[in-house]
Amino acid sequence: MQIFSKGGIITPNEDKTNIVLDFTVPKGTKKLTVHFSYSPKYLEDEENAAEIVTAGLKKYNVSVVNPSEFLPVANLVTLSFDENRQYRGACHRQPNDQTIVIAETDSTPGIINGAIHSGIWDIVLNIHYAGCNIDYKIDVEGEGEV
Repeated sequence: MQIFSKGGIITPNEDKTNIVLDFTVPKGTKKLTVHFSYSPKYLEDEENAAEIVTAGLKKYNVSVVNPSEFLPVANLVTLSFDENRQYRGACHRQPNDQTIVIAETDSTPGIINGAIHSGIWDIVLNIHYAGCNIDYKIDVEGEGEV
């Protein structure tokens, strides 16, 4: 049963921020399955990407003759979870299309195993890098005595 669905756009102005999305988990839920995707994974404009790399290298006092060594530039958005305002885990992974399971046992690595408690949960989008507009989609399915 779908209990949450959200899509949107992350802009470069949201780079290095967190976006908190609240949803309610119904009583009797035994397992949550989160489907998360975003695109594009890589900046398509190579000239712009090279400028971004050059600016970053300059900012951190790194002298490199050829900034193309650092291409392609990748956007990176990861997820962490809070259950009733208590930390439940994080999935800081590179893929831009992933499925995360939260359950009493056999949760996805990075998630703390344990009973699913009803109430307000947060999905936190950790925007590690947004070099362009990024479309994202999150769907949460609940299983159990819902």
